Amino acid sequence: AHSDACVVNLQLEKESFARSIEELSNQKRELEECLASSDAHLQLEKEKLLKSINQEHELEERLAHSDACVANLQLEKETLLKSIEESSNQQRELNDRLAHSDACVVNLQLEKESFARS
Repeated sequence: AHSDACVVNLQLEKESFARSIEELSNQKRELEECLASSDAHLQLEKEKLLKSINQEHELEERLAHSDACVANLQLEKETLLKSIEESSNQQRELNDRLAHSDACVVNLQLEKESFARS
């Protein structure tokens, strides 16, 4: 009778352990699924961050290119302003020479008329 009671107790204990092992297995499976889901979510977040970083680098490169273009345009503007100034100076010089030539022509014309009268 005692042995039979021990066998029954061990059988009940064995069944209790089996249920506990099954529950632990189920918990483990749920945790593994949760971990896999978390890993997938983290991977998506990582990809989003990498994409953002790449976009930031691209924008920085485009900004640097734009800055270089602005600097080149500024240099070109300064060169054109100098050319305009030089052209204006040359035009003034030519106008002065033309006025001098016109004055010489008038003086020569007057001198010619004066000789013709003499």
